Amino acid sequence: MTDLKSFVQSQLAQQAVVERVDWFKRKEKWLLELKNLFEMIKTSLVDAGLNAAQIVELEQRLQEETLGVYKAPKLTVKLPAGGTVEFRPVASVILGGYGRVDVGGPAKYRVRLIAEDASEDRAEDDSTPAYEREWKWSVYPGVGMSASFPFDEQGLARILAIVTGAAK
Repeated sequence: MTDLKSFVQSQLAQQAVVERVDWFKRKEKWLLELKNLFEMIKTSLVDAGLNAAQIVELEQRLQEETLGVYKAPKLTVKLPAGGTVEFRPVASVILGGYGRVDVGGPAKYRVRLIAEDASEDRAEDDSTPAYEREWKWSVYPGVGMSASFPFDEQGLARILAIVTGAAK
């Protein structure tokens, strides 16, 4: 096959995959994962001693080519010493993951939370749609996709330290 023919065949194969995706189910999965993520954040912060009234969940409007226009939750945390930290969903359909949430705070540093496949050993040719897979959240504090760490209670503490400028 020529390079051009290979390219066109690859594009046709990708088109077939896109046409098979149930975008309604993808959006439902994304919104459920956001709800679970924000519940974990709220619970962890309250368990650590933060007043629940300092955690505010609002809705924001998102627009994606495949998912259309929809409302998604965002989370704002008012810090006891002043300033706020915002967890703001960006998109579900992204390269290298199943969704992205940007985290920003008073120090103007940004951290990205990326939803990824929870299975470490999934075959490359596995065509299970993202909405039928288990997701996990990873934290990407820098530019690019390197130097990530898991999102858990310790990860949340590291995120807050980074976006408030308290990280050493």
